[in-house]
Amino acid sequence: MTTLKSIILQEFKDEMDTTIRIFEAVTDEIFDFKPHEKSKTVRQLANHMSEIPSWVAGIFGGSELDWMQYTPPAKITTAKDLVATYKNNVAVALQAFKNSTEEDLHKDWTMKKEDFTFFTLPKYAVLRKLIINHTIHHRAQMGVYLRLNNISVPASYVSSADENLFA
Repeated sequence: MTTLKSIILQEFKDEMDTTIRIFEAVTDEIFDFKPHEKSKTVRQLANHMSEIPSWVAGIFGGSELDWMQYTPPAKITTAKDLVATYKNNVAVALQAFKNSTEEDLHKDWTMKKEDFTFFTLPKYAVLRKLIINHTIHHRAQMGVYLRLNNISVPASYVSSADENLFA
C-alpha cells in the first residue's frame, strides 16, 4: 500500500540524490564566485543548501523551530567537505524518516522567529515546502553558478545541455 510517508520519502531521496550530483560538480576554485552583488557566493549558497536536509530530524522531533534558537553548523570550506556533509545530513534525515510514523506527518509544525510566525503546516507539507522544494530552488541557482563558470551541469531529471541522456 502506498502511504503519504512513502511518497514523501521517495521524493526526498530522489531530490537529494540529484542535489548530490550537482554538488559533485562544484569545485574549490569557484567557492568565492558570486554572479551579482545581491547574490550569495557559491560558498554561502553551498553552506545554506547543505544544512537543509539536517532540518528533517528537527521537523520530526518537535513541533516548531524558532530561528532565534537555531545554531548553524560549522561552515564548509571545500567542495569535498560539501559533498561529505550533505551526504551525512541526508543520512541523518533518512534515519528521522525511518523513526517517524504516518501519523507524525499529519501533526502541525511551526516555523517562527520569536513572536513572528512564518507558517504552521502539517509536517508532510513542511517537508515538501521547507526541505524538498527549497532544495530544488537553490539547486537551480547552483546550476546557474556552474554554467556561468563553464562547469558542466549534471542532468536534474532527464537531461541537461551538458548531459544528454537521450543521445
